[in-house]
Amino acid sequence: MSSGRADRPDVDVAEELRRSVGEFVRAVRSVTDTLPGGYAEVLGTLARDGPQNISSLAQFRGVRHQTMRVTVAEMESQGLITRTPDPDDARSVLLDLTAHGHAVLNQDRAARRRAVAAAATASLTADQQAMLGRIPVILETLAAELRERSTR
Repeated sequence: MSSGRADRPDVDVAEELRRSVGEFVRAVRSVTDTLPGGYAEVLGTLARDGPQNISSLAQFRGVRHQTMRVTVAEMESQGLITRTPDPDDARSVLLDLTAHGHAVLNQDRAARRRAVAAAATASLTADQQAMLGRIPVILETLAAELRERSTR
């Protein structure tokens, strides 16, 4: 590795990775966000994990229950999500994506894909683009390890 990082402690590389991934996510959002704050996360969670109650969504996003209730009400009024009774808890409702919610999420994801692809084509060499193609598997492996550690 000629970048000078090979001789640095793992903690320094981990911090650079954490910082650069965050910077990357913020940069992509800054040029492509078509959804109000938090909507993409909620829609993505529902698409990935299925119906959730407000408490689960609030916990996932790290916000108060009341804050998530407001977000859910806004999203519901826009036809992005729907409520159904929770079969396991009569006091609760489950939230799920509507067809419109799926379409909006897919449009948002497509805009992000196009932005990243355009930036990669414009700014990276062929070797860097090939390396970029290997990064998702590496990040998924790290994410799986972190999830495993959180359950120990």
